[in-house]
Amino acid sequence: MINSQEVSSAEGLRTTEPLLIQQSVPPRLVRRINSSDVFVTQLAQIEENRYQVGVRWPGTHSFYRPAASNLHDPLLFLESVREAGVLIAHAGYEIPFEYKFLTRDKRFRVESLEGLRTNGSDPVDVTLVVTAKDIQRRAKNYAGMLFEVECFRDGVRIGTAAYRWSCVTAAGYTRLRGRYRDAVPEVPAGADPVNHELVGRCAPIDVMLARTSGENTWLLRVDPEHRVVYDHPMDHVPGNAIIEAGRQAALLTAATPDAIPSGGELDFHRYIEFDQPCTVTAKAVPGTTTVRLAFDQSGVRMADGSLDLCTP
Repeated sequence: MINSQEVSSAEGLRTTEPLLIQQSVPPRLVRRINSSDVFVTQLAQIEENRYQVGVRWPGTHSFYRPAASNLHDPLLFLESVREAGVLIAHAGYEIPFEYKFLTRDKRFRVESLEGLRTNGSDPVDVTLVVTAKDIQRRAKNYAGMLFEVECFRDGVRIGTAAYRWSCVTAAGYTRLRGRYRDAVPEVPAGADPVNHELVGRCAPIDVMLARTSGENTWLLRVDPEHRVVYDHPMDHVPGNAIIEAGRQAALLTAATPDAIPSGGELDFHRYIEFDQPCTVTAKAVPGTTTVRLAFDQSGVRMADGSLDLCTP
């Protein structure tokens, strides 16, 4: 039995009229190409600026694999939040498809590990209740907002998240990116990946870190052939790769490859480019299970944050 907070319909979850979960939404609506990487299934508006999103977590996945402890990957929850946010932006606020999204920060917390329990090889259905706040406009157009998210399984809240983003027109994005607009992924020269077993991964292609001579310091490396990270053309290192690299750095620092992130916060300050080395540093906070993370490129802080680890 899941030991967590019971939620009534008064809190926004439709308990008397459950969301029918049948199939995934078109990949284009969540900025994906491969349908196997689409986890959101349905969208309903509860009230103004409040939405309910059906999500199906697969029994297995090429990248967001269940942990050895038969728990769904918490970063699958975080990716589901991203997809729900993009879906709501397009379908709920009619943000044009040609607009580009910029992630500002992400927060998440798993409240019930039992709520992440897999169901063998069968999928698990969860529901996200998303509230839009701090809505920003540029003239008459939407320019960004904050999504606060609650995740429910069988009517019980198992986690929370927050996702702040902004968006720009295609022309505005071209001006923003300048000479990097046509950049293509590449692996830094000499960036040999760490052993995949040390970071809890099943395949070397999923390793996002390369060894350096520094203590608790690695180079960010993302294989251009990774079909989930680079599901579509990108001119910078995407956020899901940065988050995964942070997870791996935390596991290496704590020397616990079987641990999972039970919560965390990440701030994205600048785009991480392909043509310069990016260092990933991690530092354990004494007396806690928290690991602080920093991503630096050419002496500039590109992203930072922390992850809390737990061993199931």
